[in-house]
Amino acid sequence: MPATSKRSRMLEEVADYHVQRKRARTLHMVAQFLDDLPSSDALANTDMSESSSLVSSPSSASSSSPDISDPSSSPSRHSNDTRLGHTSSSSGDFDNLEDMFLERWDARVRALVTSLLTVRVLDTCPPVQKAGQLHLILTDFRRDHPDRFRKKLRVSPFVFDRLVDLIKDHDVFHNNSNIPQQPVEVQLAVFLVRLGHYGNASSPEDVAQWAGICVGTVINATNRCLVAFLGLHDEAVMMPPEEEKERAKEYVEQVTCPEWRNGFLLADGTKFVLFQKPGLHGEAWFDKNKNYSIDCQVRM
Repeated sequence: MPATSKRSRMLEEVADYHVQRKRARTLHMVAQFLDDLPSSDALANTDMSESSSLVSSPSSASSSSPDISDPSSSPSRHSNDTRLGHTSSSSGDFDNLEDMFLERWDARVRALVTSLLTVRVLDTCPPVQKAGQLHLILTDFRRDHPDRFRKKLRVSPFVFDRLVDLIKDHDVFHNNSNIPQQPVEVQLAVFLVRLGHYGNASSPEDVAQWAGICVGTVINATNRCLVAFLGLHDEAVMMPPEEEKERAKEYVEQVTCPEWRNGFLLADGTKFVLFQKPGLHGEAWFDKNKNYSIDCQVRM
């Protein structure tokens, strides 16, 4: 099962937290609504008080009750109405403030989601400091220490210069971009270093640290050099003449056996392990893994 990307995990966390906030607000509103409802005991007491007031004497009721038509005769009613209006105004202001807060909260969540979907780099970090040794190879070692140059690039300085001359005019090293490419000799040196090593030593990260360039430049230089050399296939790769074939056949017969004389061009492939030592040239089938095996070979 493929691992979930960090961007997807962050989006899921934002969505879950937003849903939790919405659910909490909904539960709060429901609880507040239920608290505002009058209980059954309060309703019963209210009904009983109203009934007792109705059965009281009309004379006492008329003498004690103020005139409804006179506004000045009901100060308590006026004060209650004023207090109620103040409470309603405060409640309305609180509701407006709460609505404004929720709108701002939704806007912030939308902005965060948009940022997560559009930003290219989630975790910013300081730039990697580069102090490469490539300039030593192309200057000092190339001129004064050809043995060190060959040890790193696997070719002599003369062969390196010849390779640069062969590929420097290829179209892959020229474009219309405002950002210029690295010089052809730099790209070729990076390419040869990757070809001459294996494992972690040939990884783009290690080569970039050694050369003092970025990882993308290492990958681009490798691809460009491959394209340039493949374009020289018809000029550089050709079948050997008959006399060279004969010398190769004699060498194969000398170091192996007469049966393999005609196999002067071989492409080795997957090994097939044998269950026992072959009877013909048995020791020749013993490989470095201490097995008797045979290679899948294509002969030309």
